Amino acid sequence: MGEFSQLFVAINIVAILAVLVFTRIQPWVVFLSSSALLYLVGISSLEAVLHGYTNPSLLVLLLLYLIAIPLERTAILRRVTASITSANARGSVFRLSIFSAFFSAIVNNTAVVASMLSPLKKQTQIDASKLLLPLSYASIIGGTLTLIGTSTNLIVNGFVQQYGYPSLGFFDFTLIGLPAFAGCLCVLVFLSPRLLRQRESAPSQITQEYFLEREVVSGSALHGRTVLQNGLRQLQRMFLIEIIRGDKVMGPVSPQEVVKEGDVLVFSGDLSALDLLEDFDGLQAPERFDHAVRENLVEVIISPTSSLVERTIKQIDFRARFDAAVVAVRRGDQRLAGGLGALKLQAGDSLVLAVGDDFSRRRNGAGDFILVGDVDSSKALSPAQEGFLLAGFVAIVGLGASGFVPLLKGLVILIAALMITKVVTKDDLKARFPFELAVVIASALGLAQAMFDTGLAESISVWAGSYLNGLTPMMALIGVFVIAWLLTEMITNNAAAAIMFPLAIAVSSQWSSNYMPFVMAVAFGASASFLSPYGYQTNLMVYTAGNYRVSDYIKLGTPLLLVYGAISLTMIAWIYGV
Repeated sequence: MGEFSQLFVAINIVAILAVLVFTRIQPWVVFLSSSALLYLVGISSLEAVLHGYTNPSLLVLLLLYLIAIPLERTAILRRVTASITSANARGSVFRLSIFSAFFSAIVNNTAVVASMLSPLKKQTQIDASKLLLPLSYASIIGGTLTLIGTSTNLIVNGFVQQYGYPSLGFFDFTLIGLPAFAGCLCVLVFLSPRLLRQRESAPSQITQEYFLEREVVSGSALHGRTVLQNGLRQLQRMFLIEIIRGDKVMGPVSPQEVVKEGDVLVFSGDLSALDLLEDFDGLQAPERFDHAVRENLVEVIISPTSSLVERTIKQIDFRARFDAAVVAVRRGDQRLAGGLGALKLQAGDSLVLAVGDDFSRRRNGAGDFILVGDVDSSKALSPAQEGFLLAGFVAIVGLGASGFVPLLKGLVILIAALMITKVVTKDDLKARFPFELAVVIASALGLAQAMFDTGLAESISVWAGSYLNGLTPMMALIGVFVIAWLLTEMITNNAAAAIMFPLAIAVSSQWSSNYMPFVMAVAFGASASFLSPYGYQTNLMVYTAGNYRVSDYIKLGTPLLLVYGAISLTMIAWIYGV
């Protein structure tokens, strides 16, 4: 039974990795299935399966995600963002990187990027494409500075506790992360203005990439008149690119083309000019939604693990599933064609949704897209609410970092206080609760326990001793870092840390009783997502907003990765005596 159990768990791990890399099945489904399978075959007990859900680090992470909800509604990030940009690209990148890294060290970096995204897109002093990718990279590296700065660090700490080791301290990551950030800051300041070229479009045209459509309804005054006669060629910031008539798509559109009832007119334009289309008689959105809903617009970005990927908007039925209608779509700097209904969604697509009252209460969208925020404005907190929230959060983090009050207890008290004062509501917490993340981490903790209980971890350690004895401890450390980085680029940072940690601990036992350098190698390697838009949420959030191509990530991310890796590994080796 022992050998069978070890083999079964090993196959389970390989299967998880293969499914995550080669399919679009969402990670939480994969990890939950693995956890259920281990229980059904008798390898893991019910207590072991459920134990991961009570891990203190997981609970802290979940509470931090919930605290981020009202933090995103504060004006401080938007106010400061508006004051740090100037015509000088290097100075703007320097100030932006320092600011975003500082906040990302104490606030979820996804919330930081979401709050700063809109002000950076709207400012006119410098091309946003020179700022948004540095914003993402700086927030990722800033998150490595403290225990709570990134979910990766908290996940790693959860595994440390699961294995019976003492919990990591709030600033245990700082001595490694701070020099790494300083080196990466130099790369961002000196290379990003040169490597991130301004897009070929003029600044005023950068926003003219949203893809939207309107239908010519029965009785419309547009029927029987040409495009030119209807004034559809003179629209400012809105361009008619196609006419869909039945199964026929006509584009480019001739000024002499006669418009008919039932035609779907496809436009490319700036959403701020959306009201221009309201002036035309009988020109309506193909999917009906009332004026109140139309005024409530939110922007979302399709997640790489979303079930919506490779499905058309028509197949998804947003109205029934999310209580929302798709108003417009944007995909980087690509010009889309063929109409909204037939458009197959891709990871990174930016969708503008007109949402109903029930949108915030429907939890099934949490794993499908990343909510960037309202297009026009967010539900900002009052000055009194904002002051209470910021003072409470700073106090709780300070007390937690100093050890006077455990962070978990402090966050529970703060959440309760925010609900009592109505800064955050029950519906807010239900809508944004990170269910999928909780399942991934808890299931991964159970899988790690199964590796330990079955003796697989010890077997891996023996294997490492037999086949890796020619390596030095430093070479093994580099290997752990590189594998964690590769997994992050392929399957996201959280899944990478979950898979890599037990293997790293098993390998570490061959060289030293000090497990800490290998723990840090996993944490910093799993946060090193710089070469792809899809490995980390913040990279995906800026992908379309900055009109980036994958080549932009490779050009700037490669030197950044080399500097980050070299400094991180050097500091780990120096601090822990590898």
